[in-house]
Amino acid sequence: MSSSGMLLKVESPLPIGQKIEVSVDWPAQLNATCGLKLVAMGKVIRSGPEVAAVSIEKYDFRTRATKAVEVAATASSL
Repeated sequence: MSSSGMLLKVESPLPIGQKIEVSVDWPAQLNATCGLKLVAMGKVIRSGPEVAAVSIEKYDFRTRATKAVEVAATASSL
């Protein structure tokens, strides 16, 4: 991963030019208490049977929900 692109492991080739959004749990925390995730939007520039290269067009760091909120959201959707 770099500031302009990332290489992803994929189960099957992705269409070249397809717009995608990738979400990555980030290891650092905000104020040492709140989890972060990187959300990157871009397009597939190269793809094969096991990997795809994505050019990042826009990215944003967002806060992650706490485990209690994630569990409650999952339980309410059942």
